[in-house]
Amino acid sequence: MLRRAKNERARNERAGDGARRGSGRTASAGLVVAVGTGLGNVLAYGFNLVLSRGLGPGGYAELGTLLSVFLIGTVPGLAVQAINARRLAVVAEASPAARAALVRGLRRRGLAVGGAVAAVFVALAPAIAALLPSVTVGGVAWTGVSLAANTVFASYLGIAQGTSRFMTMTVLYLAAQGARLTIGVVAASAQVSPTTVMAAQTAGWAFAAVAGRWLLRDVVEAGAGAGAGAGTGTGAGAGAEAGTGTGARAEASMAAAAGGARSTSAAVPESASAAAAAAAAVPTSASASASVAVPASASAWQDADPRTATHHGYVSEVLRATGGLGGILLLTVLDTLLASRYLVDGDLGRYNTGALLARAAFFAPSFVALLAYPRLARPTERRRALLTALALTGGIGVLGVAIAGAGGDPLIRVAFGAKYATPGGFDLGADGWVFASVGALLALVNLALLDGVARRSHAVSAVVLGGIVLETTVIVGFAHGSAAAIVTAAAACSLVTATVSVAVCLTARAAVEAVAATAAAEVEDEDAQAVGAVAQST
Repeated sequence: MLRRAKNERARNERAGDGARRGSGRTASAGLVVAVGTGLGNVLAYGFNLVLSRGLGPGGYAELGTLLSVFLIGTVPGLAVQAINARRLAVVAEASPAARAALVRGLRRRGLAVGGAVAAVFVALAPAIAALLPSVTVGGVAWTGVSLAANTVFASYLGIAQGTSRFMTMTVLYLAAQGARLTIGVVAASAQVSPTTVMAAQTAGWAFAAVAGRWLLRDVVEAGAGAGAGAGTGTGAGAGAEAGTGTGARAEASMAAAAGGARSTSAAVPESASAAAAAAAAVPTSASASASVAVPASASAWQDADPRTATHHGYVSEVLRATGGLGGILLLTVLDTLLASRYLVDGDLGRYNTGALLARAAFFAPSFVALLAYPRLARPTERRRALLTALALTGGIGVLGVAIAGAGGDPLIRVAFGAKYATPGGFDLGADGWVFASVGALLALVNLALLDGVARRSHAVSAVVLGGIVLETTVIVGFAHGSAAAIVTAAAACSLVTATVSVAVCLTARAAVEAVAATAAAEVEDEDAQAVGAVAQST
């Protein structure tokens, strides 16, 4: 008996060590992705910055609107990434051959969705150009082509997530944003047209997609060591991505959570697909997370035809996830799109540049939601994690608004160039803090959405929909006489949306605790039944 007790204690210690190693690997992966995503956000912001400085208010008027359309168009790519990540994460223990077949099918699906996105945008280009007078049909069409490459790239990000290759995922995101920044610098120096910029950035996304196919090539080579739960990685990142046993399962769970969440974090950096890259950050719809079919066991995947698993429900999942992700991204650019209907030339260019301040304030605290998500998903830790995340997100937002308010015209001159700070037209320096407040408030909404994903709740999504309706009604109805009136209306509506969203999260405590209590009661009941069965058998 004493020997059995010692053996049991030794097994428990080994299990504890494995769990600690898994937690350490998960934390390390989260840190790597958080730092990489932050750097990628800087590169993405630099793309906009160099173009706004190089093209000036007039030239950036059309390009800023096209980039807002592009941001909304990345939603299908976010959905593809989320679905790919989840479908691979839930088969972490399947055979290498089954996982390789699944990856091949997911690659084809990502390519097909990208082609469909391009076709839709090209077909709708005349209608979009008519709705947004500041853009051309050619500019919208090239935006669609660029989105096709972005969607394929997002597909590879999802594959990297689902196979716990977080280092590869980070490298891919940095490569994509670095290529875009290079293209932006060249385009700004050459003073090219907005349409040419959208065509050129297609090359950046295509380069990143090709890099993804190459870096993840071993995943589709059955028997090459890219098996279940073992992130063999490529190049210098191989050692950082290796994981077996408890650690691999922990990282797979992390990737599955990320698939149910992207980005938002992506959010979502300018490509929006990046924020999701971070261990569970960018929010997607709860329905998308819940709708992924999880096999009863890993062996079921070994016996089933992986191609059938890849095809089953993929399109419907993309459509559902697209609907859930679209809300917050649309809300972040809604005022910019509406402004393009009422503002022209220099005022529109200044407004689109001010929107960069809003996006910076929106994405700056994205790492907070990224790191908080795993704790938000655990009822016993949720309350404290939510309060801490809200405080940090709000604090970063207040700091950003204060900097924009105190900086005024000197800050605008340094950041965007003297053309944006010269007298005449819309005074961006005086209203810069209002733009920053829009982004800071929507960052709180983004965190609330993520908390809703963790709770499998659609309540905050409904609030976001209401915010979209409210802002559209206010701006179209009466607050469109000037750029200052539009951004003030956007800030007021964002304040209402953020207040309601945060209130929904804070009042959800009772429901979350009730679910946890029910689960605990079920576990205790099962334990009691097991004890009774043992006693009866003896």
